[in-house]
Amino acid sequence: MDSSIWVIVLFAIMAILSDKLGKKKSPKKMPPFPPRDVDRTLPPPMPEPWGKAERGEKNVPFEIPDIKGAPLPQGMTDEGGIYREPGTKMQDLLEAYREEMADKARAAAYEAQRRAEEAAIRAEEEAAYAQQAGLAKKKNARRAAILPRFTPDQVQQAVVMAEILGRPKAYRHHSPYRRR
Repeated sequence: MDSSIWVIVLFAIMAILSDKLGKKKSPKKMPPFPPRDVDRTLPPPMPEPWGKAERGEKNVPFEIPDIKGAPLPQGMTDEGGIYREPGTKMQDLLEAYREEMADKARAAAYEAQRRAEEAAIRAEEEAAYAQQAGLAKKKNARRAAILPRFTPDQVQQAVVMAEILGRPKAYRHHSPYRRR
């Protein structure tokens, strides 16, 4: 116990000494600014760019006349009378949309014309075949039914035969969600 007390005391002394000896030095004081010379002059101002003075005055020695017969500026006005430049994004998108719609309309018209021509050719070929084969088309002829007509007795007999000939009820598959 005696040695542990000495260790604590020694640690406290080391902490105090390191605190006293390890203090940061105060920063050096800056020298004061030199006194201003009252009679000192400022440097000359920067020169202005070329033509700035002339632009400010707007002194044009002659008037520029309009050019006769010159084409109108490129661009167009939309429905609201607003002038649109040809290179604007909105104008380009509108022009591309109009071209796309015109292409679709031409393609649809071509497809409809082609279908009409094919239908006319097909009808002509069918008429020629019917004439060559000697087939007479009956206007009121009914097509033969695929399934025969059943009477109530025949339907009852079919249900009985399905029960007799079908799988046993115990072996039939049931849905897991159906109640028994």
